[in-house]
Amino acid sequence: MHSESRALRFESSTLQGELESAVRAIQRFVHAASPASVSGDEARALVGLFAEAERAASSGIALFSPVVVGTGSYAKAGYGSAADWLGAISGSSAGVAKGRLAAAERAVGVPALTEALHEGDLSTDQLKLMSQAAAEVPGAEDTLLGLAENGASHQELSDAATRLRAAARSRESERARRARVHEGRHFRWRQSPEGGIRSEIWCDEIAWARVAPRLEAEAKERWKAAGKGESLDAHRLDALLDLLARDGADEGSGSGARPHTLVIVDAQALRRGSAEGDELCEIEGIGPVSVDAVVELVGEGGMQLLVKDGVDVRTVTSTRRDLPQRVEAALIVRDRTCVVKGCGKRYGLEGDHCWVDYEDEGPTCLDNLARLCPEHHALKTYGGWRLEGGPGHWDWIAPAHPKSAQFIARARQLAAAKAKAKRNNPRRT
Repeated sequence: MHSESRALRFESSTLQGELESAVRAIQRFVHAASPASVSGDEARALVGLFAEAERAASSGIALFSPVVVGTGSYAKAGYGSAADWLGAISGSSAGVAKGRLAAAERAVGVPALTEALHEGDLSTDQLKLMSQAAAEVPGAEDTLLGLAENGASHQELSDAATRLRAAARSRESERARRARVHEGRHFRWRQSPEGGIRSEIWCDEIAWARVAPRLEAEAKERWKAAGKGESLDAHRLDALLDLLARDGADEGSGSGARPHTLVIVDAQALRRGSAEGDELCEIEGIGPVSVDAVVELVGEGGMQLLVKDGVDVRTVTSTRRDLPQRVEAALIVRDRTCVVKGCGKRYGLEGDHCWVDYEDEGPTCLDNLARLCPEHHALKTYGGWRLEGGPGHWDWIAPAHPKSAQFIARARQLAAAKAKAKRNNPRRT
């Protein structure tokens, strides 16, 4: 037994030496690097390798930090707490370090997460999300790890974890959760030292569902009209400030269509009174809610309830570019997020004529539509990327000569300028 212990210590010492050599090699590379001397494609490959090293390093920190906590070794280095120690050596705040330590501690009792850490596969954010979900929903880690292995984005992992937690809550705990949120509701703002105003809002999902559709409609209308590189988030703030400043008699967005809250629920969940497994009970653009919350919204103006298996809308077609309401609802149910694998964005999505473009008389029907985020829609429209496959198994295919982000931004600006000129100078007959 004594000889085995010596062997383990020797192996640990050897591995520590190898790790130190690897770290010094990375540091030498960074020190001598000349970013201006490499191409954009070479830089992209290097960043990919650095990201891989970062995940491995985060996994190592998660594996060994609980030992430091358990033995109290951080005090030997002069730190009053483990969070202070990890924050100091990692260059983060004590609060961020405390969250990393908590995630690492939770992972110790979950074999699947420990195995993933040994593979060096988990980032700090992924571990935090998965360990929290596993603590609330037994077995959640298996679902989330499977998604991560298939290339799911962090947004997709977060959405899946939210659904798992929502499905696991009892009706009583859900009522208590909503009551807790309502009691703690707030809107705070402050002037930032860097200049400008920062704000934070916390409210119940149902309360937000009553205002979010109008805000999103305004933001998307502004973003499309701008034709510049500003983000949808920037236009969302502009829309919010304008809506707050307007007179209460204002009727909403300039499009003439009244924005509505779309609630999607599986028929079985609606009948049962709760969602289970993969069943949907969500407010579009917000996320999972309880069936009780859906019932609370029923009958309110501007709310559309879509029972998932209630109506066959696949044959609905339109000769207009704008989506008919039933086609749009079916598209939202089918494509819950941007269809590009690994994207996972669910805000500001656009219905794209994926097979036959509208300009080529492509029909506005469900079989010829797919939802894309603004960024991927720009890549497809101006960068030559294309979709192949079909719902549930889309492939994102690169052109022979991919364009840079600057080229795509210029092409989008030019298209917006042409569209604006056409609106201002209609052809005379």
